[in-house]
Amino acid sequence: MCNFFTGKNMISFSKKKCLPLQAAVAFVYGLIFLQVSVLADPLPENPKEIPWHISALSVTFDNIRDLYIAEKEVVITGGKTRLEADYVEFSNKTKDAFAEGNVILISGEDSISCDAMNINLETEIGTIHKGTIFIQKDNFYIHGEDIRKTGEFTYSLEKGSITSCSGESPDWKISGRKVKVTVEGYGTARDAVLWAKEIPAAYTPFLMFPVKTKRQTGFLMPRASSSIRKGYQYEQPFFIAISESSDATVYADYMSERGTKTGVEYRYILDNKSKGTVFFDYLEDSKIDDGTAGTEDYRFSSTPQRTNTDRYWLRMKHNQALPNGFSAKLDLDVVSDADYLQEFQDGFSGYTLTKEYLETEYGRSLDEYDRTIRKNRLNINKSWSTYILNMDALWYDNITARRQNIDDTTLQTLPAIQFDAFRQQLGASQFYYTLDSEHRSFYRQDTTAILVNGQRTDIYPRVYLPMRLNKIFYFEPSLGARETLWYTDDFTSSDGDSDSLRTRHMADFGAEISTKIFRVFNTENSFAEKIKHEMIPKLQYSYIPEVDQTDLPVFDTLDRINEQSLITWSLTNYFIARKTILTPQEKEIRTYRDFAYAKLSQSYDIKKEKENQKEPFSDILLNGILDLNEFVSMNTDFSWSPYDNDYQIFNLGGLLKDKRKDALALEYRFNRDTPLESLYSEIDIALTKKITAYYAFEKNLKDERTVQTQTGFIFTKECWTLDFAVTETSNDLSVGFLFTLHGLGELGTGSKKTLVSGQSSRYQRIQ
Repeated sequence: MCNFFTGKNMISFSKKKCLPLQAAVAFVYGLIFLQVSVLADPLPENPKEIPWHISALSVTFDNIRDLYIAEKEVVITGGKTRLEADYVEFSNKTKDAFAEGNVILISGEDSISCDAMNINLETEIGTIHKGTIFIQKDNFYIHGEDIRKTGEFTYSLEKGSITSCSGESPDWKISGRKVKVTVEGYGTARDAVLWAKEIPAAYTPFLMFPVKTKRQTGFLMPRASSSIRKGYQYEQPFFIAISESSDATVYADYMSERGTKTGVEYRYILDNKSKGTVFFDYLEDSKIDDGTAGTEDYRFSSTPQRTNTDRYWLRMKHNQALPNGFSAKLDLDVVSDADYLQEFQDGFSGYTLTKEYLETEYGRSLDEYDRTIRKNRLNINKSWSTYILNMDALWYDNITARRQNIDDTTLQTLPAIQFDAFRQQLGASQFYYTLDSEHRSFYRQDTTAILVNGQRTDIYPRVYLPMRLNKIFYFEPSLGARETLWYTDDFTSSDGDSDSLRTRHMADFGAEISTKIFRVFNTENSFAEKIKHEMIPKLQYSYIPEVDQTDLPVFDTLDRINEQSLITWSLTNYFIARKTILTPQEKEIRTYRDFAYAKLSQSYDIKKEKENQKEPFSDILLNGILDLNEFVSMNTDFSWSPYDNDYQIFNLGGLLKDKRKDALALEYRFNRDTPLESLYSEIDIALTKKITAYYAFEKNLKDERTVQTQTGFIFTKECWTLDFAVTETSNDLSVGFLFTLHGLGELGTGSKKTLVSGQSSRYQRIQ
């Protein structure tokens, strides 16, 4: 006999007809359910209104106990709950169920497997014998002999263990007594023992651990380390889930040699286009550089002597939608002293992680950590299809001038207004035009006889006439006219003229001719079916007449535009791969990808040739990018002097990877004028499927000085990861490790490599 019922309705069949009738009835019920789900309201959320369904190879009804007794392949379903077992006694009146034999209870994404279970399917309260609770989100297992399910998401065990490892002999587990677990909350255990396989490794009389898959207020895993400059260091973050649209993290960073640095990170979302993040750190430093013996460990040779103990760093990014299509962006970066960002690059609120987060979330970065003049900006803008308006207030904070109390002659722009027109057709004519225009107000806190304050307005329209020659060549002459006005109160030119208003009128001429040559190669291999190679040779001419500008003030490079008569040739190459892919719906789609680019160029200065100046030819420039696939990429740019027969600039970067996850990264930088020559390299070697060793170094080749080296390894298993690293810089030496118990969190200091890539795993940021 098998039975089907919904609520109080029961349908019974003989065992012989059970299986085919089960299929037929299931098909009819499926059609009915499909129609109801389309036409009617969703299933009721009230547990008391949820209909329960049972199927089995044998179902009987006990009139005395008012129970359905199901045997063999029993399945009971209701809402998001599903109970499977070999034997089930079920009361449709009270929703109490007793199940035994290969019992599985699935509730949402989580499940319980056990030998036997007494449970109320409506309240999900009951007892579980020899069971395992599996929380899918974090791959989390809770084992116990006798488990009490005290609610939909709460459990208690007299004795039990927790782990994120599968199998009967997990790599790690934490056992304890009086274990209590709340999903989306915390778990607690008394007399907890951490086991490594069968070996007890650590004991604590009380343990609290997170069992969370969503943002919730609570402590995050700490960070501990030891270094020469800071001594023993312990950093404890505390996450606060303020609302669905805002959260914060508070940091306490104890350093035995320096004091306690406190900080806060506040994140908020106002609407789909408005959001912001504010960071602030403060440290009352117990160490300064007073110039005496023993304080050399607390200074940097590239910065002035640091005598302040009050140290802080404020940084902020904010995006704001404004009425009528306008938007605003605010960037703040104010630091107490020039040493701060060099000293606190690592850590939860350090420079490295802050910069990475802001670049990812806002697409705007921070100035480099060693810059002593830091940019603060308020921008208001609006874009149209062919125009753009930008209004800026720029303030450059000169840390050295502020801290040393010396004259601050840093040029500020308060405000700047730019209105530009993209290239567009001029009416119905064959001409095209662009427009660059701006008004800037320049301000210096301290001025001199040469460095003054003032305003400048610059208007620069340009007209183009594109045309085809013999249907082969593209030819485009252009003409530009520039009008610039300055207004200054305290500027006197070299001839003694002190007029407040000054003007400059300039015109320039340009032309270019180019063509395109291409060929398609039939490769028919796994990389591409066809490869298209495009070559664009181009010849350009630019002419700017000589204009006397000696009586004009100087704020930036726009105030001095030199005479020019320049011919430039270039050869640009594009390599495009075409490949047909098959979608899961078995549709063929052609894809195109630019996998290589190279541009070679050089200029010839006619003005220098006329004046019999040496070296009228410029350096030969090359810029190239190669991105074959996910395993091979490279980029380079260099300039080659035809007179010195040597490089003036040479930059090269590349990345090689394989399917084993071995990787080699290389970056070389050379500039003869700076002078700069540095090398950065990192190699990852997958020793086994579980162990990866890595070595990274950065070296200043000019003075043979090693900037930083880092050596370590990562050992990864199903349910835990160990990352160990030794990092050495010219100012410090640190040893760190990051031990991650998957599902519980991270313990240790972490290497820089792991901390950078794993920032978002410490807590879920607001989305």
